Amino acid sequence: MMIGGADVILQGATKSQDADLLVRGIRSEWPHAMIQGAEEDEAVPIRTFPLPVVGPAELIVYRDDASYQSWKLDGATADNQDAMIHLMVSTSNVTLVVDAFDSALAVLARELLESVQRNRMGAGPLRTQSFEQRASL
Repeated sequence: MMIGGADVILQGATKSQDADLLVRGIRSEWPHAMIQGAEEDEAVPIRTFPLPVVGPAELIVYRDDASYQSWKLDGATADNQDAMIHLMVSTSNVTLVVDAFDSALAVLARELLESVQRNRMGAGPLRTQSFEQRASL
């Protein structure tokens, strides 16, 4: 499936709990979300997805079952692009692929990555972070 969209990236060595923190944050915003491992054929309700999620990880999260069904049947469309986050946690960065840089979903992605950054830094003050953004082809 071609996803496309915009990459919002937090550079730097990742921690094993980064993926778990992101999944929990998305679940808080999208309580009826469906989540799918990149190698899995089907998505499952996010409430039933086993936690903790240990990175590296690659997951696709859909806002709800209707969004999942739409993506599954039609791929990306103008009506469903804002209803999916592609989450990738490698050893060197975290990437969230969303619909567009200027969307509400991109704002959520930046907020999620800010929480990951705060977690990496412990209880210390939050440094200003400039998240890399780039268009996906």
